[in-house]
Amino acid sequence: MSKYGNLNFEEEWYSEPLKKYLEHKQNVDDVTDTRFGDIARILVGNPERYDWECLKELGEPSVKWEAWDEFVREEDDEGNVVRIWRDEMTIADARAFKQQLEDAGLGSRTVEGNLRIVQSFLMELLERDVIESNPVAYVLDETEFDHDDPNKSDLTVDEIGKYLRAIPNLQQRAMGVMFAKTGMRLGENYNIDLPFLHLDHKIYDTILDQHDVTLVDEVADHPDTLYIPSEPTGYETFQGEKRKLGNKRKRGTKIPIDEELKKALLDWLAVRPETSYPHPLWVKPAGKPTRIGKMNPNDKLTNYWAEETGLLDDGDTGEFTPHWFRHFFTTNMKPGRGHHDDSIAPSLVKYIRGDVEDDIMEVYTHDWGDQVREQYLDAIYKFGIYD
Repeated sequence: MSKYGNLNFEEEWYSEPLKKYLEHKQNVDDVTDTRFGDIARILVGNPERYDWECLKELGEPSVKWEAWDEFVREEDDEGNVVRIWRDEMTIADARAFKQQLEDAGLGSRTVEGNLRIVQSFLMELLERDVIESNPVAYVLDETEFDHDDPNKSDLTVDEIGKYLRAIPNLQQRAMGVMFAKTGMRLGENYNIDLPFLHLDHKIYDTILDQHDVTLVDEVADHPDTLYIPSEPTGYETFQGEKRKLGNKRKRGTKIPIDEELKKALLDWLAVRPETSYPHPLWVKPAGKPTRIGKMNPNDKLTNYWAEETGLLDDGDTGEFTPHWFRHFFTTNMKPGRGHHDDSIAPSLVKYIRGDVEDDIMEVYTHDWGDQVREQYLDAIYKFGIYD
């Protein structure tokens, strides 16, 4: 039964769902001819195969990939098509479908757009109880499509490690390691307060005692863990302080801290001045020890220190920003990409980055230790700071 109850949809939705969906887009949704052509070509590989009025004007196919109906068509032993959709289509099928689009040389935006067309089609069938799942929607959710400038600075793990090792400022170094190992957003790093960071070390225990800080419940029983909440938004008052930057997570996330990041944080915390509530992790280098300015990571970490250490030429740091590390993390932690041999599941990359939908979030939240911590710690790259 659909979420609207038993509405007794037309039988054609069940017997010929592709035909019915295309007619629905053309006659009910009244999409433009251009848009209809886009939809039809990804769902129907060869329009001449079907004697459907809605496909009469579509013309010859000129694509280099199997359309969705070709990808999941089923035939009997004599080669007769017995089904042109499959309600038991799996996540593996959906991933393979995405891969063959990529293998055809399609750009990231085109691959995403084509998958969204199939996702919408399957969603219509799901609403009508024609099928029981929408694996393409799952694959879309777990995939981070890279629509950025292909000329974006391509720096290796070794190059970033050399850069971080050369930064003598302990706060800036720790901040850089945090960005590079988590892919978190600028605002999320900027907003970290001590109660949200649990480091299993006596130095940190002493610092918490000196500041009378109590760890939040999310990390209290999870040593070497950082919790990034979904709040605050920009210029919202959070923990008694009006924040100049906001977090953009859909839900709060616990992020593992590996040994290298832990040591970098402890190095900084050992010299960090005492602060007052809400006890920001990153503080201004001079004057009253309050939270750093919102432009500090750009001005210092990715501009000044990138030039000072020789990572980039003077005046050539425009693309190298705190947000750049988000792409660095994604590229190097996904299978078959980047300059790092180890990897984690694409959905786990999205979980760590904080841009994952509820269904995948529930999987990782339920079994955080095995699903997140162990996999992440086994795969995360090292920068050789303490070798």
